[in-house]
Amino acid sequence: MKNKKIDILLKLSIGIYIITLIYAFYINWQGKYFMMTFVACLTPFIMPILMKLCKVKVPTEFYLINVVFVYFASLWGSCLGGYSTPYYDKFTHCASGVVIAELVYIVYKHYLRDDQRKILMFLFVNAVNAMVALFWEFYEYALLVFFQYDAIRNVTGVHDTITDMLVAVIGGLVLSLYLIHFDQSPKEHFFVSLERKIHQLNTKEQVE
Repeated sequence: MKNKKIDILLKLSIGIYIITLIYAFYINWQGKYFMMTFVACLTPFIMPILMKLCKVKVPTEFYLINVVFVYFASLWGSCLGGYSTPYYDKFTHCASGVVIAELVYIVYKHYLRDDQRKILMFLFVNAVNAMVALFWEFYEYALLVFFQYDAIRNVTGVHDTITDMLVAVIGGLVLSLYLIHFDQSPKEHFFVSLERKIHQLNTKEQVE
């Protein structure tokens, strides 16, 4: 029953994404956000293609998180003026911290599945998440330098950059506390359960 609910949520999310994308093309036709709208057609496929290239099977929950995150970070944010809304940028960076921390947790458990040193997992997840947040700001700065695209908000650059990284780290910290608390729990908590399902899918694949 739970899987059916997730399937319905995924289909609903995809439907909303497509309708919003059509609307974005309509209002951005020949406007300054037209190319970003085109990019929003591609961004939902980045993680699924990466998983295919890495030959990693993922459950429906993974695709659901992917669609929802890309909807707000790419489609709504870049194509429909989301980033011009106060604190919207901080919301997406905080969400990115959660998403990256979960991905790092999945990688960590792949290599150290039986390791129960919570402090090590906590430090690893947050260190990698903070590094990704830093590299993202490097990327935004490169856009400004090489393409004159001011994603880093050059006028208030220091404040914007630091707060972007700060909220991403906070998002990762919150999720990592959740993860170390429920990592050994027999109950199916969502973000822990997601990692377990990925492990089971790929372990089953190797056995077969």
